[in-house]
Formats: sequence, C-alpha cells, structure tokens
Amino acid sequence: MTNAHLPLKALREQRGWTQHEVAEQVGRMAWLRRHERVGVNADMVAKWERGEKKPSPLYRELLSLVFETDSHSLGLGGPAHAAAHGSEDLDGNSLIEMLGGAASLLDQLGTAGAILQPRMFDVWKDELMQRRALLKLMGLATAAGVVPIADRELSRSAKATPGDADSLDHLTDRYQALYHSTAPALLMTPVVAHLETVGDFLRLGAVGPLLRRLFANQARVANLAGRLAFCDLNDSLAARGYYNLALESAREAGDHLQGAAALAHMSFIPAADREYSAALDYLKAAGQQAAKHPDGRVESWLAAAEAEFRANAGAHAASLKAIDLARDRLAKPGLIADLPWLDFYDSTRLSGFAGYALARDGQLEASKASLMAAAEQLPRTAVKQKAVFLADIATVELAGGELDRACASASEAAESLRLVAYAHGAWRLREFRRSVEPWADSAPVRTLDEQLAML
Repeated sequence: MTNAHLPLKALREQRGWTQHEVAEQVGRMAWLRRHERVGVNADMVAKWERGEKKPSPLYRELLSLVFETDSHSLGLGGPAHAAAHGSEDLDGNSLIEMLGGAASLLDQLGTAGAILQPRMFDVWKDELMQRRALLKLMGLATAAGVVPIADRELSRSAKATPGDADSLDHLTDRYQALYHSTAPALLMTPVVAHLETVGDFLRLGAVGPLLRRLFANQARVANLAGRLAFCDLNDSLAARGYYNLALESAREAGDHLQGAAALAHMSFIPAADREYSAALDYLKAAGQQAAKHPDGRVESWLAAAEAEFRANAGAHAASLKAIDLARDRLAKPGLIADLPWLDFYDSTRLSGFAGYALARDGQLEASKASLMAAAEQLPRTAVKQKAVFLADIATVELAGGELDRACASASEAAESLRLVAYAHGAWRLREFRRSVEPWADSAPVRTLDEQLAML
C-alpha cells in the first residue's frame, strides 16, 4: 500500500473530522456552489483516502474547496495549482463554518432561494475576501472555476418574469422573518446576493408594472440590508450606501413609504454620533415623503424616533410631546393593513420608546412600568429588541438605586445578545456598564462582566 493518498486523510484528521463529516461538508459545498445534491457518503471518502477509487472532477473540485487547497496536493490527481498559504491569522475551520451556515440558511429560504444561486457563491466569496481569506483561495480560483467579479460576465441572461418577481417578494418576506433571530452576518449573505440578483434583472431590462415591482423589491431589501449593516454589524458606511439605494429604488417604484423608511433609518446614523440636528433633518424629510402616502403607523414610528433623539438631546418636554403624537398617530383610523416591512414597530415597541423617554425625564416608575410591559409583550422571536428593553430596564433600576437587580437585567440582556449579535443592543449595554464603573469590584458587576466577556 502506498502513501500517495494520505494527504486527504491527514488534512481530515488535522481538522478533527470524521469521514462522515467530510461527506457532509462536500455535500454542503455542492449545494452552495452548484445548487446540486450529491450522493457522497463516508464509504466513498474512505475509498478516496485508501486510493481504491478516484473521485470525479466534480468531487475533486469540491474537496479542493472544502480543504482550501488543490486536488494535486490532496493526492487525488488533476493539475497542480500554486495555492497561496500566507501567514494570515485565520481559523482553518472558519471557511466551512461560514459555508455550513449559509447552506443551512438557504435551506430555510425554500425553493424560491434557487433564484439567488447564480449570485450566492459570489457574495460568499466576497465576504471571505473581506475577511482576508482570499489569500488562501487565490491559488484555488483557477481550479475551482471561480474568477474575480470584475472579470466575470453576468451570470444571468434571461429577463425577469412575473414568477421571478413573486420569488423575490417571497424571499424578502423570509428575510424579514429571519431578521429577528438569525445571526446578522449570516443573513447578510443572501440579502446582498438578492440585491445583486435584482440588479442583474434591472440591467437586462424590464418595463411597466414588472419594472416597478423590481424597484419596489430592491427598495425594501436595501432598507433591510441597511438595518443589518448599521443596527446589527455597526457598519455605518455600508448602511448609508444601502439606504441611498433604497431611497433611489423607492423613487423609481413610486413607493413613498419605502422612501420615508430609508430616510428615517438613515436618521439613526448621525444620532449615534450625537448629531441630533442632522438626525431630525432626516426625519423631517422622511415625514415629507410619508405625507404623500399617509399611514398612521409610519407617522407614529417617525414620531417615536423623534422622541428618542430629543430625549438624548436633553429636550425632555419635546420628547414626551413626540410620544403623545406617536400614540395619537398609531390610534389613527385608516392604517394600511399590510406593511410587512414595518414589523419592527407596533404598540409594544412604542411602549419601549415611551419608557426610554420617561427615563430620560426622570420618571423612573412610569418608565420601568412601560419598559417591563413592552418586554413581556414582545414575541419570543424578538430577541434583539428584548435585549434593548432589558438594557433600558437595567438603566432605570440603577437610577433607582437597585444595583443587584440592574446588573441581573443587564446580564439577561447580554445572554440574549450572545444568541444573536446586535450592535444597537450592545451599545446600550456598554452605556450601562460605564454607569456601574464605581461598583466595578462588587459581585453583581463582576458577574455582569463575565457575561459581557462571553459576547
């Protein structure tokens, strides 16, 4: 028996994988890379390792991607390619972890997710580039048939059909549902692939109602991408780009409410830097857009956001007045029944805004009651929003002299954020942690620090 085929076995053992796990990774790679189901199993992997059977070109390509090398180095035959193995500080399993998560998420998107396939691998590869993993894949590009995006022709050649638009709308609803409980970096991959897919269709040409549908879909998904970038991943530069795309697309679609949403979301970027005048200017522009298609829930959300900005600016009377306006607009008759993209705002979320404004005004009992009610009424899937409410509750409890209880609430918020990353929630927790620094050596704060260290 020769050692010609030992590299595959050695690399598998180096990663601590069983032959069954290698088979699973190859299957995931096939699904993401080619949208194909393959019948590889542990027995096949064993035969490849022993040299009893030679893998087909397809399996050599997939194995090369899984192990981040070329088939020659694996001892499987085929041309050798100079794989780049830099000294980057990259976990060897990060590629597969990312791939496995993306494949799992695409499964959750259902059959409509197939429309993303021409773009999905490209976006996934781009994400790897941003993580500096491209240096390990450069030598793999030729072997795997992957070429740089700048040199690649559009993968889509057929114009969009009403059925394609239906699939895109269905996927958008799925992203909206997954947003509240899915890791943002994972969800961002199909969302960006979706935007590129719509962009392909628009470049290929569409007219009439179908063109407006595509622009409306692009506006909604770009707004979601902006929220993921800013609220979840703390990337304000990327968020601005997505919100601008949403605004332009909304104008093309004649969708004034999506245009208002883009401007309102954008207002939170300067607000995070305490530039409240600029934030209020964005809200004013959002209100002008919303006035072209009046909707009480949208108007209420804009007023609630204004209340938060004014509270942080120290204008407490104006903040509470904006809360009253938000309540009035939410009770206003004639709401549009179906605004699925506005699932992040309702009477429960308004109670959270109210609790925040009341706390800044020093009305601690009323604030805590409002925040507690909001936290209890949230759906179980709203993990991110619950973390924000809990952090706000902790701040109120601390202001009331309840250090132990405040740290317990903050620890509960940290536990929620450990499940699903959320930059906005983490910012609230950091603010709370700074406020308990005088008690840094106390048992409650040390326990909280342990929780925060796990994020």
